[in-house]
Amino acid sequence: MQGWFNIQKSINVIHYINRFKDKNHMIISIDAEKAFDEVQHPFMFKTLEKLGITGTYLNIVKAIYAKPQASIILNGEKLKAFPLKSGTRQGFPLSPLLFNIVLKILARAIRQTK
Repeated sequence: MQGWFNIQKSINVIHYINRFKDKNHMIISIDAEKAFDEVQHPFMFKTLEKLGITGTYLNIVKAIYAKPQASIILNGEKLKAFPLKSGTRQGFPLSPLLFNIVLKILARAIRQTK
């Protein structure tokens, strides 16, 4: 059902755009299903700074993401931890908000590219 809804929505957007005389338009679809894992920490910090989030608030977010590590348990044995360089923290209440901020900046950058 979700697929059909997305196709219908896309068709409606195309029909709407075709009404314009200026045909200089582009449709971009961003699949954000696994994107939480792909957010680069330095980009996220720069994005927050650009939006005016500095000082204590930015330092708190940076501290939460400072040297994050993950480890895997295989057959009951915990393997050596490895560093994480991207992704928002699972279970962290601000993760959805941070992800939305980064995605909004990405969408704005795409719109400005003409």
